[in-house]
Amino acid sequence: MLEAWVENAVGIVWNYPVVGLCLLTGLFFSLRMMFVQFRFFFHSFQLISGKYDHPDDPGHITHFQALSAALSGTIGLGNIAGVAIAIAMGGPGAIFWMWIVAFFGAATKFAECTLGLHYRDVHEDTGQCRGGPMYYIEKGLSPRWHWLATFFAIFAIGGSLGSANMFQANQVSLALSKYYAMPDWLTGLLLASVVALTIIGGIKRIGSIAGRIVPIMCFFYMLGATIILLLNIDRLPDAIYLIIQDAFTGQAAAGGAVGAVIITGVRRAIFSNESGLGSASIAHAAVKTRYAVREGIVAALGPFIDTAVVCTGTAMVIILAGNYGTEMYQPLQSTTQSIADNGGFSTARGWEITNESVPMERSELCDFLEGKYVLSYDGSSGPAQALSPSLYAVDTNKKIFKSKSLREGKMPPVDGARFSCWRKGGTLSVQVIDSLGEVIADLPVNKESVEDAFMTLTPCPKEGTWHSHVILFNDTFKERIRQNRDRLSQIRLRFSGEGSDSKWYVDRVQMVTKLQGIELTAASFDKILPRFGSVFVALGVIFFCYSTMITWSYYGETAAAYVFGNKIILPFKWLFVITAFVGCVATPSFVVNLSDLFLGLMVIPNTIAILLLSGVVARLTKEYGQKLKAGEFDREVDELQRKKK
Repeated sequence: MLEAWVENAVGIVWNYPVVGLCLLTGLFFSLRMMFVQFRFFFHSFQLISGKYDHPDDPGHITHFQALSAALSGTIGLGNIAGVAIAIAMGGPGAIFWMWIVAFFGAATKFAECTLGLHYRDVHEDTGQCRGGPMYYIEKGLSPRWHWLATFFAIFAIGGSLGSANMFQANQVSLALSKYYAMPDWLTGLLLASVVALTIIGGIKRIGSIAGRIVPIMCFFYMLGATIILLLNIDRLPDAIYLIIQDAFTGQAAAGGAVGAVIITGVRRAIFSNESGLGSASIAHAAVKTRYAVREGIVAALGPFIDTAVVCTGTAMVIILAGNYGTEMYQPLQSTTQSIADNGGFSTARGWEITNESVPMERSELCDFLEGKYVLSYDGSSGPAQALSPSLYAVDTNKKIFKSKSLREGKMPPVDGARFSCWRKGGTLSVQVIDSLGEVIADLPVNKESVEDAFMTLTPCPKEGTWHSHVILFNDTFKERIRQNRDRLSQIRLRFSGEGSDSKWYVDRVQMVTKLQGIELTAASFDKILPRFGSVFVALGVIFFCYSTMITWSYYGETAAAYVFGNKIILPFKWLFVITAFVGCVATPSFVVNLSDLFLGLMVIPNTIAILLLSGVVARLTKEYGQKLKAGEFDREVDELQRKKK
């Protein structure tokens, strides 16, 4: 009951208030600050290079270390699995909306981090700096808003322990188990130990390690993506065109709805670059500087690097591999039916197996054909049927499946059946037949999606070109497969053609399983770089998740210290380490859902606060811009160099 409530609450919070607030806040600050993400873009690189650093400035870490720490919190699983989820749920067009959110989100992050540093708390005796939404809510809006700051801090604690820790650790465990057969408990022990050694040292050690890891991990992951892009450079224009076209049509999305494409893109972008969460301002508040606007300028680079570079690299690999829409379903090896080599098709007059005059019109990025031969129907011969060979919904051998669940004797992950089709005129329907010859479903192939009691057939948008169709089994039918092995272990498809002026071609009839998250990304890399692609993904998962964990430990620590005082810092760090181990050996679905709810709820108090404090941001930005234009900062640098000499 509670789990269902939390899951519903996550959907409500993320789909409506969070998406709306993040988009409107980003648009507001872009306009009010006159597109600050553009105006100071080149100046941000001067700041990162250390040109304006002063040894006497308050703080603990440099601009570069702060950006690296914040990026290590954002460049994580969202860049590998999150992008794959966005494409799987919203089609390639979701990437376009991720770009839009990144563009406007840069202005939001500028405002957050400017306020985070402006209102940070500096301890009089130790000089320790802490900042973030909790501090600018209470200091900027007045102590009467302490309750809202406390709510934000509690949400941040929950988010840091769940999605940013247990879920990340779980994904590292899955990657090492799948690619290197490492036991989950060993992964948990090693990861927890490394995380402990890092976070015990505080933000200085986190910033130092992040400053080394983030550039290296981004370089190697993007190296793999860049190699793939260079190998397919002639197809890049097609991929970009598909992203833009699908953003406004939704044709390549699973549901074919533009609204689903937009919501999916926005949601995944927020998960990825965290603009609107306010979390990055906690890391940037520790930087050594006297000018709050400087850290806002540096922070605005975060969404660009995270989404425009790393996420786009992942997206391009998936799209160039053709793994979107119906192609994100992977054929099960024991059920793939190549018409060229298979004598199991039963055909009537009008249907034939041929390799002559087969139309070659197809997508530039997907190949829906298999082998040289196809199943052809000519309507001039009258109505007729063709019955496919058996498709195995249950594999009795269990030899060719390699997943852990199948080695334990569980059912293979069958999600449906797929076939490719080229049509012109007439009508075509597909019947799903069980092993006793009884019809389970009768699905017409047309322009609209067709839903049955047990399954759904994806639509056929237009004539005269090849399309791939998936008959998706719903949960009820999957359960029936498990319970009725005798009748449903083998399924056949019966194609019925009708129409004197019709012409149909059918190919690639197979049972499929859906690739999701990391698996989709790894399969895409491997499709273009066999045996090497998954190595890039596995290493990317390990380092990206680790970097996210160590940075979010500091976010959670800062929030916990705000609510409970500094005495809670060490116990919180050990709690973080323990939950990292638990995340490796268990699947914390409820905790992660609850954590996702907390992450979404962080957006609401944070965006309210920065909108109310937008006047402060505008004033600080104007003052800094005037000093920069007047050359005051360059004179400070010259004076410091003279003193050193």
